[in-house]
Amino acid sequence: MSAVGAGSGGPRQQPVAMADGQVGFNGAFAAALTRVVGSMPALYVTLAIVGGWMALATWGPLHTLDPYPFAFLLFLDNVVQLVLCLVILVGQRVLGMAADRRAVQTYESAEAIFDRVADLQAHLDRHDRALGRGVSLLETGRHPWIERHRVQHPPQAIDQVTGINGRIAAWLTGRLGSMAAFYIAAGTQVVWIGMAEFGLQDFDPYPFAFMSFLSTLAQLIFMIVIMVGQDVIGRAGDRRAEQTLLDAEAVLHECRRMKARLEAQDRVIDSLADYTSAQVTKHLARALHQSRLEAAVEDGRELGSRPGLLPWEELPEELREANRRQARRLGDRLAAVGCLMVPSSEHAPAADGPPPVDFTEEEAEVLARLEHEHGPGAPGQLPGQPPVELPGQFPGQRDGRRAGRDVEHVPWAELSAAARARTVASVRRLPAVLADVGFQVLRTGQGADGAGESDFTPEDWATLGQSLMASGVLVALAEGVADAEEIIALVKLLREAGVTHPRRFVRELAASSTFDTGLGPATRYADYERPALAAIRAATEIVARVAPEELDGFREFLLEIATVVADANNEGGFLGIGARPRVPNEVRAMEAVRAATELDGPEPLVSPVPGMRRS
Repeated sequence: MSAVGAGSGGPRQQPVAMADGQVGFNGAFAAALTRVVGSMPALYVTLAIVGGWMALATWGPLHTLDPYPFAFLLFLDNVVQLVLCLVILVGQRVLGMAADRRAVQTYESAEAIFDRVADLQAHLDRHDRALGRGVSLLETGRHPWIERHRVQHPPQAIDQVTGINGRIAAWLTGRLGSMAAFYIAAGTQVVWIGMAEFGLQDFDPYPFAFMSFLSTLAQLIFMIVIMVGQDVIGRAGDRRAEQTLLDAEAVLHECRRMKARLEAQDRVIDSLADYTSAQVTKHLARALHQSRLEAAVEDGRELGSRPGLLPWEELPEELREANRRQARRLGDRLAAVGCLMVPSSEHAPAADGPPPVDFTEEEAEVLARLEHEHGPGAPGQLPGQPPVELPGQFPGQRDGRRAGRDVEHVPWAELSAAARARTVASVRRLPAVLADVGFQVLRTGQGADGAGESDFTPEDWATLGQSLMASGVLVALAEGVADAEEIIALVKLLREAGVTHPRRFVRELAASSTFDTGLGPATRYADYERPALAAIRAATEIVARVAPEELDGFREFLLEIATVVADANNEGGFLGIGARPRVPNEVRAMEAVRAATELDGPEPLVSPVPGMRRS
C-alpha cells in the first residue's frame, strides 16, 4: 500500500499527477483545452486577434460591421471570458481532486513508514532483552502523533467546507466546475445568436447587448465562486502541510529513539566484544600453534626439540603472545586478498552456506609473504627478544642460518623454492584451522548484497552502462523523437536507483551512468534499434557470465527503465484528446528490449550505439 514498497522489492508506486484525473472524453477535452488556452502562444494569438479586429473595424472592412466602441467585439470578449471562467473552475476541481489523492497517498506512505518503524523498534526490543537480560535499555515512549495519525483521516478539500455558505459554495463549485456546465454555457451563446439571426427572438438583436450583460453578470458570480474555491483549497493545503510536518516530526523522533537505543546497545556489545575477542584470540592462537605442530610432525621433526615445538601449555609466554598477535592480525591479512573471516553456523549444513574458500596461487603467495614478514618471529614482533624460530611457520629461517644471517634479514624473494612451498602450504591450511574454532573464510562481495563494479572489467562495465541508456532511449524514439520529459524521466530513475535500489549491482551501475544517450540531431528509431538491442544483448551475456545471480534483477531493471520512459507523458490523439501513456510503437519497443534480454532469442547485429562513448 505504500510508496516504500519500491525499497522492499515491491512494485514502484508512481506519484499522483493531475493527468490521473483526466478520465474519459470530457476529462481529455478539458485537459487539452486547458493546455492550449493556458499558454503564452494563446496570449499572443488573443492580442493579435483583438488588435487586428480593432484596426480593421476602425480603418478597414469591419468598420460597417463593428465600429467604435466595438460592441460585437465586446460581446465576443464576454462570451470567451465566461467560457474561460468555467474552464478555470474545471481546472480548480481537477487540482482539488489531485491534491486529495496526493493526501491519501502521503497518508498511506506515512502509515507504512510508521509500521516499518514499529517493526524496527520491536526488533530492538528483542535485542534489549538479549543484551540487557530482559530489561529495556531505553525508556521512552512513541511519538503521540503516531497513534493520532491512525484514526485521523487525510485532509480533504471537502473537510474545509463548513456552514450553510460553505455547502452552497461547494455545491456551486461541483456543478459549475464540470464539462457539462461548459457545454451548456457555450451552447447557450450559440443558440441565442442563432435565434436572433433567424428572427426567433427580437428583443436582443445584433450586437447582443443583453447577452453581453448576462455574460458579465455570470462572470462576476463565477469569479467569486473561484475565489471561494481557492480559499478552500488553500485551507486544505494548510491542513496537509500541518499533517506532513507532524509526520516528519514523528519519524525524526522515532529515528532519535532508535539511535539512542543503538548507542545503549553499542555499549553492551562493546563490553561483550572485548571479552569475546579475547576468548576468540586465545582459541585461534592455540589452533594456529597446533597447526604448526602437526606440520612439524609431517616434516619428520620431533616435538619438544626446540621451544617452538612445545605444547601450548609448556610454550614460553613470549611465544604465546606472538601467536595471539598473529591471531589478532589474521583478519587484516585475509582482507589483503579480498577475504574475510566470519563466524560459521553450527546448525546449517555445509550445502546451505557458501562454498569453502580455496586460495588461488596468487592469493596463497601473498598470504605466505605476509606471514613470513609479519608472523611470529618476524622483525619487530617481540621487542627486546631474540628472533624466534617456529617450525612450519617460517621455513626460511634455516635458509637464513645457512647463509650466516639472522632470520629477520632474509627477504621473501631470497627464500628457496622449498621454503616458500612450505610457507604456502601452511597458509592453505588456514580455512581448516579457522573451521576448528567456529569461523569460515568468505570472499568479499560473496554475501547477500551481490556483485559490484569491481567484479567486472572496465570494458564490460561500460557495456552494461550503455545498455541502461539504450533501453530508455530506444522507447523514447519509438514515436519519432525523444521528448524532453522522457529523457528527464530516464535520468531521474537512474539517479534514484543509484541511491535507493536494494541490489548493490544495480545501485553501483546506475550511479556510474554518464547519461550519454548517443543521440545525434537526426537519429531515428531505425538507426538506433539494432545497435541498441545489440548493446542490451551483450550486457545480458556479460551479467550471465560474470554474475548470473544478478541476471533476473538486471532484466527487471532494464524493463523498468523502458516502462518509465513509455509512461513519462501522454502521446497520440488530437489536441490531447485520446492521448495515452503508451502507444503501440512504444509497446513494440518495450517488447524488443525484453526479447534482447533473453539469451535464447535471435542474435542482433553487434555494433556500437551511434555516438555512444564508452565510459
